[in-house]
Amino acid sequence: MKTIKKLINVLVSAVFIISFTSTGLVAYAASNNNYPNDPNLGTSWQYAKVGVDNTWNAVNTKNEIVVAVLDTGLDVNLSDLEGRITNGYDFIENSSDMIDTAGHGTMVSSCIAAVANNGIGIAGSAGTANVKIAPYRIGDKKLDNDAIHAALIDAANREDVRIINLSFGSNEYNASQAEAIAYAISKGKIIIACSGNHGAEVDGVDPYYYPASYPGVISVGAMDLKGEIAAFSQNNDAVDLYAPGESIMVLLPDNRIGWQNGTSFSAAIVSGICADLLAQDPSLTAADVESLLRETAVTFGETNQAGLVQADKALETLQSRMNLTYAQVYTSVAINLLQMR
Repeated sequence: MKTIKKLINVLVSAVFIISFTSTGLVAYAASNNNYPNDPNLGTSWQYAKVGVDNTWNAVNTKNEIVVAVLDTGLDVNLSDLEGRITNGYDFIENSSDMIDTAGHGTMVSSCIAAVANNGIGIAGSAGTANVKIAPYRIGDKKLDNDAIHAALIDAANREDVRIINLSFGSNEYNASQAEAIAYAISKGKIIIACSGNHGAEVDGVDPYYYPASYPGVISVGAMDLKGEIAAFSQNNDAVDLYAPGESIMVLLPDNRIGWQNGTSFSAAIVSGICADLLAQDPSLTAADVESLLRETAVTFGETNQAGLVQADKALETLQSRMNLTYAQVYTSVAINLLQMR
């Protein structure tokens, strides 16, 4: 009886503590003491805009999350991606060895997963989360449709891959590509794609961009340095979220650093934030993640249907819900024990 009484007291205390943290009173904050020491991070203006600066030490660092990046490949020898790369495939050379002669895939991957707080280079939007890049080479400056289809199917069939980043596209609908994406979605993958860099270029009309506009894909547009929708970004009803996409510091092949513009990097930033959410709660579905991102996004610039993604708000909302669930479980156990007395 004494043992049960002690257990009840412990459970009641746990309920109080968890309920307190679930109110949001315990907030995420980045201070001078825990800000990553990456030397070029200070020029990464985008992280303050999307709340990543408040999450450096608020993410789960144990659960491994794999992001498949279908692009021009990856320079696997980059110092700032050490430990952040897992197996992928080169569907152009039909090889498990990975190269990147164009550099685009390397830049995109660095936006997601460059190691934070390692004293070199930059930091990816996934921060300190245990994220891995699975690189798929699907072309160079010109992409191969057969390679895209094959890579999508391969990534979809991998149990370790949770997110697929597609920082490429065109204004042409491709049935084979749409079919492969639908298959990946049916396998529970989160598909993040750039909304496109050709806004209002076709007869003054903002055209749809694929694969971003296929059903079930999270389409990401770009915000510029002025806090407006970037002039180059698609801004139609297919766009689901926005993230910074102008003057983004990235890693280049051969351990170089540069700045890039484009929705490709906006999508990559969102992929990294999605990885943070999944690391915090691996049981989240693709629909759960999209819902969290949408409901915590904030309006900006001119009126539009989609908001600017907010990593800190999404993580805090998720943690509050997790805490509430734990509190409910503990309460149920305590009630059952009381009834046993």
